Amino acid sequence: MRTANPNLRKKSLYGQSYRQKMTEYYISSTKYTIQERQTKRNGTVYDVVFRIVTMDGEEKQKKLSGFKTKTAAKQGYTEFVTTKCTLVRNNPIKKKKTSAEALTPPTVEDLLSKYILSIRNQNKDSSIYDKKKMYEQYILPEFGNCLITDLTKERLYQWQDSLWAMRNPRTGEPYSYEYLAKIRGHFGAFLMWCESRHGYPCHLREVAKPKRRVPKTEMLFWSKEEFERFIESVDNPTYRTIFTMLFYTGRRRGEVLALTPEDVKENRIRFNKTYSRKTIDGKPYNITSSKNEKKGETPICERLKRELEQYEGQSPFFFGGENPIHENTLSHAFEAYIKKAGVKRIRMHDLRHSFVSMLIHLGANFMVVADLIGDTVEQVTKTYGHIYEADKLDIIAKLG
Repeated sequence: MRTANPNLRKKSLYGQSYRQKMTEYYISSTKYTIQERQTKRNGTVYDVVFRIVTMDGEEKQKKLSGFKTKTAAKQGYTEFVTTKCTLVRNNPIKKKKTSAEALTPPTVEDLLSKYILSIRNQNKDSSIYDKKKMYEQYILPEFGNCLITDLTKERLYQWQDSLWAMRNPRTGEPYSYEYLAKIRGHFGAFLMWCESRHGYPCHLREVAKPKRRVPKTEMLFWSKEEFERFIESVDNPTYRTIFTMLFYTGRRRGEVLALTPEDVKENRIRFNKTYSRKTIDGKPYNITSSKNEKKGETPICERLKRELEQYEGQSPFFFGGENPIHENTLSHAFEAYIKKAGVKRIRMHDLRHSFVSMLIHLGANFMVVADLIGDTVEQVTKTYGHIYEADKLDIIAKLG
């Protein structure tokens, strides 16, 4: 449905008070379209679609989303246009490109900025944060000012060789194969986007990926006995409860730190959200839906129940009160208590591996493990399949 608002046109053209506020966009028409769509959470909602011109002279489509009624959608459009737009007959900024400008390909940095904007709505803030950090650290210093057409096969081979030769400046050790492959994968995703969106060939697919020269790092985990030795050294009630929950639920740290009092019940815990300080909008932290968006309540064991009975939960966050406990604070405490207890050093995420290892040795199948730790069967198979393989050999050996 397309319509025009004559009153809005008069105000936009002749209202001086509006003209002083209109500094963000230009529009050449007051026509708009209202689109109806269905959502799982809110049912029927309405979006308003119209054309704008940015202050840089770029013409593009603008959408205002999620209105409950058509009337609300019209009001939202009217408010946006009257407070942020100036009505003009033509694009006042648009300039004709010279033949040289039209033929010059964009730089990697220019395209990378557009790529980040294009994937922002498809990824969580924490994922965008990690991608931007990798691009800024490993891609832009090498290719930022290069034209996209300068990324030849030979130059990409040189970049890959130098990447695999890098060492961690803090430890002096080489980066793990998985980390380097992740950087290469992010760069490859960007180049594939450049090819599909703008037609620039992705030569990285012609560059052979280095083979793994050292065996994959062995997965570390604690037995129940090792964990109990560790937890005896933890004298802080909050940390003690968090570490116990991580070990006996196998959940991710962010899911535990995002818990509220309403999530923790006598026999079950609801893990349906996660916490992260990797933000791109200036917020101190984000609370978003948990990874894989697995919902429902997870049963807990007697050992964890006893620990929770001794802990007085806080609000609005069960651990931390007004704000969730900072991830770094928790990590430093974990390291300190490991030294105090004198147990084998593992990462906090390895508590998740420890829980899965216990489940597998108790005979749990892939589906049960995936459901309890909030992951997919495919990911459990990929990550923990070698543990099942070891159990299979033990069973065959017992057959005689």
